[in-house]
Amino acid sequence: MLFVLFCGCFVCIGVCAAQTNTLDSNSLPAPRPSLVAVRFPDLDQLEREVRDHLNSLQKSTTAVIKNPAATDAQLSEAYGALGEVYQAYSLNAPARECYVNAKRLAPKDFRWVYLLAKLDQQEGRVNEAIDGYRLAGALQPDYTAVQVNLGNIYLELNRLDEARMSFTAALKMDEGVAAAHYGLGQIALSQRNYAAAVSYFKQALALAPEANRIHYSLAMAYRGLKDQESAKAHLAQQGTVGLRVADPLLDRLAELIKGERVYMIRGRQALEAKRYREGAAEFRKAVAANPNSVPALINLGAALTQTGDLKEAAEQFEQALRIDPDNLNAHYNLAVLLLNDNQQAAIVHLEAVLKINPNDLGARFLLARLLATSPQYELRDGARALKLAQLVYEATGTLQHGVLIATALAELGRCSEAAGWQRKMIALAEQQRVDVEQLVILKTDLARYEKGPPCRPQP
Repeated sequence: MLFVLFCGCFVCIGVCAAQTNTLDSNSLPAPRPSLVAVRFPDLDQLEREVRDHLNSLQKSTTAVIKNPAATDAQLSEAYGALGEVYQAYSLNAPARECYVNAKRLAPKDFRWVYLLAKLDQQEGRVNEAIDGYRLAGALQPDYTAVQVNLGNIYLELNRLDEARMSFTAALKMDEGVAAAHYGLGQIALSQRNYAAAVSYFKQALALAPEANRIHYSLAMAYRGLKDQESAKAHLAQQGTVGLRVADPLLDRLAELIKGERVYMIRGRQALEAKRYREGAAEFRKAVAANPNSVPALINLGAALTQTGDLKEAAEQFEQALRIDPDNLNAHYNLAVLLLNDNQQAAIVHLEAVLKINPNDLGARFLLARLLATSPQYELRDGARALKLAQLVYEATGTLQHGVLIATALAELGRCSEAAGWQRKMIALAEQQRVDVEQLVILKTDLARYEKGPPCRPQP
């Protein structure tokens, strides 16, 4: 676990059009027989700023729709603009109704065709999404996201030849589309062409090194090649950050949001660009907009950690736990911050993580390290440290986790076993060509183990 940086309704178009005259004040009747009514969403549970924003837009759109002199172009823009705001706030049902009308009024406008296809994809309407993306691609052939989205849908449907054609088409537009390389890698992996899969995944990772979810796919490809060391190395680096294609039309929707959500989006973008102070400022605004937002508090804590303001970062995580006592990320991040100054409290938070998720590798590793090496000897528990270290190493097989097994054995006074394990890790380190300083540390610890009891780790 790492510091966290990173929240349908189906519309029956025929029935909606037929029921225009029976709709209440919470809906916008269709002004023409070919259009559908727009049912306004319930805004009562939204933030005041968001509620005011949507109410204002609904009133202005209503004024345009009820104007008998409005042209098709004006109506299309009004419906489309309202649909964009609804989609930005994840209010998909009224967004769909708006896009349906905008598309019918302006069938050659790429925006409404594409955004409606995107909604179809998000809601699992794969056939409608495919048709929509094909039409969007014909209207604007150079929009890379169309082909990547199509490729992803075909991949999910196991229509691999069509998926390959779509991803390849995206790369013909722009060779730097990491999501297209990744998609081709998934196709190769499913066809057991492991060498090709490795090549594609490596290209994707080189283009988007922050997308650590690629490491899992690489591990699977290396496993297919029987390269277990490389597979373990990439498994140890896997994370939750995935890939997405650049999508200017969809991305601009974030600019339409008011309240906490827009600050969260801006803050995450700043963190991804390593502009940590800017990110912290945006997350402060998110917390101000909604003081009970646990994600805002955790993200603010993460940003403050990166700026070195550890005391205030801890305060944000603590506040998150007051609101949500079982929040894994808050517990884990607090434990990391407390590793040096309050190891007993760090252990408490790591125990809390493992109580909620017993298989959390990050928490297992940190807890094992504390139980084996804490300067407060009364906090040490070599037997439990060894058990945790073994579980972690079995899952990853990495050098760092293997060394922890030797450390735990030394804490238990099993010096000969610790030395044997350390020699194995030194051989692995030399094979991996780790830096000289790390190798010196490993050999220094080996010398202590070889001297025999007592060989427990020193503070």
